[in-house]
Amino acid sequence: MIEYVWLKFLHILIAIIALGTSAGLGIVMEFYGDHPVHGLFVLRAVQRLVALVVIPGYLLMVVTGLWLTHLSWSFTLRWIQAALLLWILGAVTFAVSLMFLQKQIALFEANGPNSTSYKRVSLLGRFFGGASGLIIVLIIYLMVAKPSLSW
Repeated sequence: MIEYVWLKFLHILIAIIALGTSAGLGIVMEFYGDHPVHGLFVLRAVQRLVALVVIPGYLLMVVTGLWLTHLSWSFTLRWIQAALLLWILGAVTFAVSLMFLQKQIALFEANGPNSTSYKRVSLLGRFFGGASGLIIVLIIYLMVAKPSLSW
């Protein structure tokens, strides 16, 4: 039981760091990503923090979550299955948002933040980033409420 408690503590700590960083980066991008002078720096800083903090954190969350499930839960529970499916969907939407971030940086360098193509890619990146955030909220709901799902 002590292993479960420490692992759960680690899982929640990783979640706070990774999810908090991710949410904070989204806010910073919204306010400063299109800034004509500092926007490129902001976009590159976001990209680096995602690579160094967010992605490793998300991966560690799924590993510790699977370990916790192995210790005390069952993979046959519907809320765990739903959370895993949502994690996969979230990983896909997050990967798409990162592709748009890469394209956004390239367009910022080439055309600046006022170009039509940059604005379009920025909007798509925001959409997929927001979708990732919504999926994360749904996963958190499943982890906290542990609803009895049936399908």
